[in-house]
Amino acid sequence: MTQASQDPIGILFPMEFEAEPTWKRLGGRSRKESGLETLRGTWNGLPVVSARIGMGHHGLEKKIKDWLADHPCRVVLLAGLAGALDPAWDEGDLTSFHAEDWGDFHRWVQSHANVRSGQWHTAHEIIATAEAKLALGKKTGCGIVEMEWDYVAGACGQLNIPLVGLRAVSDHANKLLPADLFLLGCDHVTGKSTPFKIGFYLAFRPWRLVELLPAVAGCTHARGVMSQAVAEFLDWLSERREG
Repeated sequence: MTQASQDPIGILFPMEFEAEPTWKRLGGRSRKESGLETLRGTWNGLPVVSARIGMGHHGLEKKIKDWLADHPCRVVLLAGLAGALDPAWDEGDLTSFHAEDWGDFHRWVQSHANVRSGQWHTAHEIIATAEAKLALGKKTGCGIVEMEWDYVAGACGQLNIPLVGLRAVSDHANKLLPADLFLLGCDHVTGKSTPFKIGFYLAFRPWRLVELLPAVAGCTHARGVMSQAVAEFLDWLSERREG
């Protein structure tokens, strides 16, 4: 067995909210390593190293490359939530990207009808309106929009590490998460949740809960779907490893 085949599976999440269910299952305490909040653990004996990378931002590719240099992975899975650009994608739908670049993941995806391959678009800034989302979908031909793939792909490509993606849709193409509230609830560079910050804001603007609550419901549902899919894949992968 080569050293590369003994390296852990790397799982990257943009936000603490997205990582939380998987990290709870892995157990242990996270700590900052090579600039990223990191958790090491095992999943039914399968070695896993996971990091929270924040949303797409300047310098993210180098940050991930430095982290991967210090945390060798045989493959990287980028997991999280995404917004729909195509009206055919609904809240809670699962989409994979470049699944064929990791044979095991590709086989698992092919056996799950609820995981659809699709084209992802990496936005380098938060989209301001629902109309802009729909226009971007028509322009790019992509089904979903996220903010990290291009940065992670750049880092993995430089280190020759296979990269695959798994996302759950959190908001329909004709809807939009309120961007200002979204940024209040999460530090975009670290991905850390900031509940006190948004709580203080809403204490003086309670009428904005009308905007926030449906968005929270959609994100929570999508996170549950995505986290369950990650768990099922890791269960499947660990069973194959034991076999």
